[in-house]
Amino acid sequence: MKITIIFPGRSIETARPTISVMPLAPTLLAALTPDEYEVSLVDMFFGDQVYYESDVDVVAITVRTPLAVIAYEIADHFLKRGKKVILGGPHIFAFPEEAKQHATAVAIGEGEELWPIILKDAEQNKLQDFYVCGPYGVNRLQGAVYHRKERPTLKNLPMMRRDLLPRERYFMDSIFTTRGCPNHCRFCPVTDIFGPKIRHRPIDEVLAEVATLGKRYFNVDDSVFGHPQIVDRPQESQYYLDLYHELARLRPKRLWTGAGGLSAVNYKDGRKILELAAESGLCSIAAGLESISAKGQKQSGAWRKLHYGSPDTFDIQKMKTNIQTIQSLGIEVMGFFIIGWDEDTLETYRRTLDFCDECNIIPFIFTLTPMPGSQIYREYLQQGRIFTDRPWDHYGGGYIVYRHPTMSDEEMFDLNAEVMTEGYSMTRILKRTVQAVRCRFSLDVATSSFFTQLGLRKAYRQLYEQTPRPFRH
Repeated sequence: MKITIIFPGRSIETARPTISVMPLAPTLLAALTPDEYEVSLVDMFFGDQVYYESDVDVVAITVRTPLAVIAYEIADHFLKRGKKVILGGPHIFAFPEEAKQHATAVAIGEGEELWPIILKDAEQNKLQDFYVCGPYGVNRLQGAVYHRKERPTLKNLPMMRRDLLPRERYFMDSIFTTRGCPNHCRFCPVTDIFGPKIRHRPIDEVLAEVATLGKRYFNVDDSVFGHPQIVDRPQESQYYLDLYHELARLRPKRLWTGAGGLSAVNYKDGRKILELAAESGLCSIAAGLESISAKGQKQSGAWRKLHYGSPDTFDIQKMKTNIQTIQSLGIEVMGFFIIGWDEDTLETYRRTLDFCDECNIIPFIFTLTPMPGSQIYREYLQQGRIFTDRPWDHYGGGYIVYRHPTMSDEEMFDLNAEVMTEGYSMTRILKRTVQAVRCRFSLDVATSSFFTQLGLRKAYRQLYEQTPRPFRH
């Protein structure tokens, strides 16, 4: 039986002109495919084409919300040709019945336990309508359901099938070491999808995989520093202390990046984890700072992951100090901010860029997109604030998909475009690159920082030039 796994892409992708990362989902799914099946990968994100006339038997497609439209179109083409189509991914979690209209079967949850069962059922022509892994309610699903209630343990996983993609076109490989998130941010569905409990891959398995990677890799974990909110699990910190101690001993040493919270600076063992992570090769983090105001922290729910006792105790000076501490260890900070909470004004865009300039961090300033599956999407939908006539491919890039109480669609779009264009002026890029080199004197770090920012400069200019403006006001 022949299987093709497709990672959809589209014409407007902010990551395409930047540092390319090998996708994890399709390479992991391929690794989970039993040896008796023939498997191939299509990464449309970086230019692969879909061949509808191929003699493939099963087509699996990862569906993310901004790519749902193109994913469904691909699925429908293969269904018309009599192929078995399996849809999975984060968008499916929120809209399984919608996805079933475009698929032979739909997979909800993580694939480690489901994928081999799906393939066996496909081979025997007895596919169920839905395959579910995790403690989710299934009563709403109309059709035959296979349900495994326990989440995967993440032990004894096979190596990702990176050999199925041309590795030379990717600047970085990708790995993961944990799943789960206790943060419950209102704008993010990750906690609901992967659960609040953190599951760890065995350290020896992570080490063995990293040893096969190239010079650079990206860790896709929710937080590479752990989660200080888990006060009743002291082994959480120990996992990272042990992992980075061992990674620091690997030769040759690799540079890597990942998502990490500033709160690591403030909790027990946090500083040691940061130091060991830097020693192991961590050179930059994507930090979800979300808002520079206490009201924004409260509305987003992000105050939990920043380790504040409540949103009322938010202290912007503490945030600045934590950024400086992380930078002093040679770790560049990419600050991610969401603007568009009810208390935000047009001035918030400018003040957020000023904050990034003051702290010398790479700015990622976005207007709020209430993602399906998140708490904020459900609330805004109930309040009639979601523009329900917008297609799924508007849930990404520069589009506005909800109604703000004081700012218009056009105002938010224009100001977001303005601050992101200014944020990647050549003067700012050079200043941040110099900052990165001062903290960690390395030609590799300097090159990575400069060309990543140069790519982002190009990407955001393309994004705001190419995004149509279907404003209502």
